[in-house]
Amino acid sequence: MTTEITEALEGIKSQVAASHKEIEAKMAIVSEQSDTNGAEYKAAIDDMNASIKKLDDQILELAQKHSTTFQEMEKKSFGSLVMESAGVKAFLDGTANRGKAEIKNTIVNSGNDTSRHEQLAGVVPGAVRQLTVMPTVMQGSTSSNIIYYSRELLWTNNAAITAEGVTKPESVLTFEEVSTSVKTIPHFIKVSKQALADSTFLASYIDRRLRHGVNNAVENYVISDATDGWLAAANSTVTSPLLTVDVYGLASKMKYEVIGADYEPSYFYMNPADWGAAETARRASGDNAFVAASGAVTYVNNGLTPLLWGLPVVLSNNVPVGTLICKSMDADMYANRESTVVEMFEQDGDNVQKNLVTIRAEARGAELVFTPLAIRTGDITAITAS
Repeated sequence: MTTEITEALEGIKSQVAASHKEIEAKMAIVSEQSDTNGAEYKAAIDDMNASIKKLDDQILELAQKHSTTFQEMEKKSFGSLVMESAGVKAFLDGTANRGKAEIKNTIVNSGNDTSRHEQLAGVVPGAVRQLTVMPTVMQGSTSSNIIYYSRELLWTNNAAITAEGVTKPESVLTFEEVSTSVKTIPHFIKVSKQALADSTFLASYIDRRLRHGVNNAVENYVISDATDGWLAAANSTVTSPLLTVDVYGLASKMKYEVIGADYEPSYFYMNPADWGAAETARRASGDNAFVAASGAVTYVNNGLTPLLWGLPVVLSNNVPVGTLICKSMDADMYANRESTVVEMFEQDGDNVQKNLVTIRAEARGAELVFTPLAIRTGDITAITAS
């Protein structure tokens, strides 16, 4: 509506301007031909110009008024239109004993479901667990589905100074053969082909989620698997928490048990909940200061990496709550058979009938624990002071 009014007004304005130019040209010719009446003609032209300019200003004001009114109505809510109606204003200022508002059937911007919404790019991701354990594990590879290796079972060093003519001492060294099968760690989801086609971001997001899920499961396998993991009875040595007083005492005991077995400890592993409790523990008596501030704990990397008795503390939600692990990096190796691979399949079950795509992520590997004496585990919840 506003566009039509504006166009009409502009047409009138153009016609008036054209007429003005035509009259001015003719009057100029007449003025040149008559020196006697030239001043009178000039005065008449000036009066006409003033009238035309006034008409131009009125046309411009009318066009702006219509345009502004329409734009304002687009932005006004239903309530605003009611309050600005003449009937309601008369009622409010006391000049009428009742108010009546007539509202045109106009689509306003407030509450308008037809307004174009704004779509943010991508997907807001959910929580992604930090995988902090595997970077501290020695990595290897294998080309088979089962791995055999021999490890030292017993070493008794009887070397000693022996007098001439006396039977020399015999040492004892035995081995055991260990076999570990390669484990397959997969999972999958099904997605409609339309969803993948309609969102270029969806495929990459699913790829990231599935890969992370597999890598997280690998980390859980390395730590907690009942057969191959660090916490398996045959793969680690349990340190008694009795008489260790607190987690700092238990950690110190575990560290020196690894050293006592002639291995070099590399890391402590803890659940963040346990570390948070240890980090904020206070002395029961005295100045009530933090125990951690007494020298057991320091920080590196701008406070991001805590050191407990000089060893980095690796925090992971994959470490069971209540468990403390102290380990030498040489104690084990993860043998990678196939890195995490994400594949898509159409021919799976009833995918063709339902127009679905199966997306599968999978990894294969085996955790090999070479020296159980270099892995110490402790139960934080069983710590006693006496």
